[in-house]
Amino acid sequence: MKYYSKFFKILLTFFVLGFILWFGGTVIRSTIGYDLFIPGSNFTLKPNYTNEMRMYNVYLYVITALYTGIGYGIAAISAIFLSVLSRKDFKFRGWLFMSFILFCITIPIQSYLIYLDFQLANAVYINGLRDFFAPIVQENFVARLSDAKYTTIGSVSLLAAITCVLYSIWRPLDKSNETQTIEATQNNTN
Repeated sequence: MKYYSKFFKILLTFFVLGFILWFGGTVIRSTIGYDLFIPGSNFTLKPNYTNEMRMYNVYLYVITALYTGIGYGIAAISAIFLSVLSRKDFKFRGWLFMSFILFCITIPIQSYLIYLDFQLANAVYINGLRDFFAPIVQENFVARLSDAKYTTIGSVSLLAAITCVLYSIWRPLDKSNETQTIEATQNNTN
């Protein structure tokens, strides 16, 4: 079994904690955002919600953006360092290489979504926006939940992230056991 340094284990811990924070926060944010709409409708706002109630959901959405953004940033930076440290293992652990490539696919998508969250947070907290029907809220909140381009890229990013986890569990294309068996056989014959 391969020995991993404490630095590697610390990086892996940061990656896992950041990933959990980002993934869980994304699920919570979706719940907060979709609460404003009638289920099964074509994104019709619930009529019994006032403008203040709608903006409260936007506030919660923006607050949780901070946690998900930080979590994803920690996971992405840790993943890059982990890939550099384990690049020699990519040849024998295909699952590790595939997981890293899939996670790299999520980086530009999530960077763009974090940028949209920053714009919305800037308008809501720094500029004190209080109107749900303001253009910035409609563009960066409502459109993000209802527009096909945003939901598609968000879904692709989440599916790629889930696939990374599944590759880490099932470990397809893992040749490390075969290599260890061959090396052990060669050592026994010598």
